[in-house]
Amino acid sequence: MGKYEELAEARALFGIEEEETMAVVKRKINALLKKWHPDTGSGKEGDGARNAKTAALVGAKKIIMKYCEGYRISFGREDVERYLSPEERWKRNFGGDHVWGGNG
Repeated sequence: MGKYEELAEARALFGIEEEETMAVVKRKINALLKKWHPDTGSGKEGDGARNAKTAALVGAKKIIMKYCEGYRISFGREDVERYLSPEERWKRNFGGDHVWGGNG
């Protein structure tokens, strides 16, 4: 299995989309680990099934975290501005304009 396939399989286990924020990745991982953890989970599954599922989730988490820790994040202007909120974009484009930007 190649690197992409391994990561895609781990990602699918947690329901992580191809593009997610790190906050969403962590939230999905933690929620599923909590759900299946043998000490905190609830359900009709036996301890063996819970232990096996938890082990699979922990393995998948390691794959995802290794990828995320090695991912190079860009702090370049073009990349930062790509993720401006609509309000930030509006202010940047029209903030000083007396017609569109208010008192700004």
